[in-house]
Amino acid sequence: MKIITDNATLLRLLPNVVTSVEGETPLYDKVHPWLVIAEQWVSERFTGAAVLDAIAADADTVIWQQTAILIMSEAMRQAIPSLDVVLTPNGFGIVSNQNVAPASKERVERLIESMRAGRDLYADYLLDSLSEREDWLQSKQRDWFCQTLLQSPRDAELGVYGPEWTGNRWEAFIELRERARNIEAAIAERWVSEALMERLRQALRQPGAPTNDVVLARRVLDCVYTELKGEPRRCPVLDRIVNYVRQQPEEYPEWAESDTARLFDPPVFRNEKNSKGYFF
Repeated sequence: MKIITDNATLLRLLPNVVTSVEGETPLYDKVHPWLVIAEQWVSERFTGAAVLDAIAADADTVIWQQTAILIMSEAMRQAIPSLDVVLTPNGFGIVSNQNVAPASKERVERLIESMRAGRDLYADYLLDSLSEREDWLQSKQRDWFCQTLLQSPRDAELGVYGPEWTGNRWEAFIELRERARNIEAAIAERWVSEALMERLRQALRQPGAPTNDVVLARRVLDCVYTELKGEPRRCPVLDRIVNYVRQQPEEYPEWAESDTARLFDPPVFRNEKNSKGYFF
């Protein structure tokens, strides 16, 4: 473990935890396997090992706090169903004593849901902070998030399902990315070109990216959102985007030199006597 390394650190991240007394197993020891799995998930999916090491070296930073809460939330989400269950020689039982009554099923479910929601929220926060780090901008984790225009779990809520939606944002984000790949490929082939589409994807996770690139990327992303919601492709909007791009070949040379650009500049037929289609 690199981020949450002891019981005291874990308890600082959790509200309303009763401190263990002498002879009791600390919470950290109880949930340690899930903490290990959650930190490995964060390292492999979000930060990479080298960036995680750098974050772990300074616990007095916002990005450390974001990383720690993300790890804690995912670990507790998985661990909570097992925390009040014990295995006895006669089977499984519920942990209880005279002072603290077991929580109801509904309260436990709400707690698990709050951990899931916290995980999704801090995944967004951490991605925003990582995007400001030079060491992360060269990582394979950033490359993965930039494979489509959908690059954050908040895209599932704000772009597709609406602000009132309370579903599982991370899992929805993963599912939507796979659908977005096909939509973006079609838009690239017919309107934007694959080269320019790649440039726009990079702009969404690049500090200091040209404002026009970011605006253009978000306009294309809005068209992707539309199709993800099951609505027809916004061809007039895409046509206007292409008109804007084609008028600035020096600004967007990758589009001007692409096969897609030739779709908007077809050969002109000239009526000559030696043409097979010559007419009077």
